[in-house]
Amino acid sequence: MTIPEFPAIFDNTKLGIVVHSYGKRWHASHQSSDYPGFSDASDLLAHCHAIGAGGIQVGVDGWTEDFTKKIRDQRERLDMYLEGSIGMPKKETELVDFEKQVVLAKEAGIRILRTVSLGPRRYEALHSREAFLTFQKQAIHMLGKTEGILSKHKVKLAIENHKDWRAHELAQLMKGISSEWVGVTLDFGNSIALMEQPVHTLQLLAPYVFSTHVKDMAVRPYPEGFQLSEVPLGEGLIDLKKIVNTCKEHNPSITFNLEMITRNPLLIPCLTPAYWTTLGQVPASELAEMLTWVNSNGSNLPSVNSLGPEALLAKEEKNVLTSLAYSNKNLNL
Repeated sequence: MTIPEFPAIFDNTKLGIVVHSYGKRWHASHQSSDYPGFSDASDLLAHCHAIGAGGIQVGVDGWTEDFTKKIRDQRERLDMYLEGSIGMPKKETELVDFEKQVVLAKEAGIRILRTVSLGPRRYEALHSREAFLTFQKQAIHMLGKTEGILSKHKVKLAIENHKDWRAHELAQLMKGISSEWVGVTLDFGNSIALMEQPVHTLQLLAPYVFSTHVKDMAVRPYPEGFQLSEVPLGEGLIDLKKIVNTCKEHNPSITFNLEMITRNPLLIPCLTPAYWTTLGQVPASELAEMLTWVNSNGSNLPSVNSLGPEALLAKEEKNVLTSLAYSNKNLNL
């Protein structure tokens, strides 16, 4: 397969869409005439172009050479950017498949691949400090193995703060690997779940940022901690302008990808012993600061429990369109 060089300039002036913003329509089982499901990245790209988005971020697993050519041609025709999402290898036998995905992604015109180190949330998946240290050691080892593949093919890997790494841990990972091909996908709200204020996360990770998950968040106390929920841009507590402008300062070519997940609030059980088994090094002052912030800003959070399939699809689309309109008017995206 002939691998083209990347164009010198990508249009990154419009807000793009993360596939998770359309979690209800992605491979949907419910048949809707108003909100038809997306069977693949081509369907998602076409819809996002129709609503005025600048690009998409979507998984590349399972792509074939034929589909890669199709999505490349479609992306070029629509003049949109395309970012990939790829699974991080957990063991060395998975590196061959990882490289195949990198090659196909590049053929499609992808220059940045978002990934996560752990997958599930740290406080739900790991149950001891030793378990976290084992995960950390393995993640560092595998990142070193993938860096050679990335530099060989000149594709960048952007590790998300996915409720697994705290910001200083992910920054240390970046310093340790010290590669132009490895950086960060900055999620605007995830690290709240690990007792971090968004501006603190920004300060530590902005120097390494390749890509973003743009979101706004709202909170509400509950007996075991607090609830955390995505809300349409402009309706939550995140200083969106500050984060966007800071990311641009550090990386003028950065892309901004909306991740507006329409779902019930997440439970952050930070007042239970189990939550702290891997987070015992977090100062009590940071917990106190977070709970004060939550109690001062608690609000009613969206719930989808009462919505039928069609109403849920309608709400998902409204959330995306509302966020796009806010971004265009207020964030210059």
